Amino acid sequence: MGLSNMIGPVERMALANHPIKSLYFMVAGEPKSLSITMISYMGKLRVAFKTEKDFIDPENLKSSIQNAFEMILKAAQDVV
Repeated sequence: MGLSNMIGPVERMALANHPIKSLYFMVAGEPKSLSITMISYMGKLRVAFKTEKDFIDPENLKSSIQNAFEMILKAAQDVV
């Protein structure tokens, strides 16, 4: 398993005068069954998952991650 967190740009970027709406990154060719990368772009967190085929049920993973982020959001709102 690999896990990475990278601080990204805080200002909007453009490529050939076309604004970049979002930004993700992935390491290609690595021999891992599960890779999770995170990057912030303009103050928004982007999370990307890469798994080997049939390693993880995608719907179950999506549901679990969504529940976890909702729990984190609720806990953060309760603190403020």
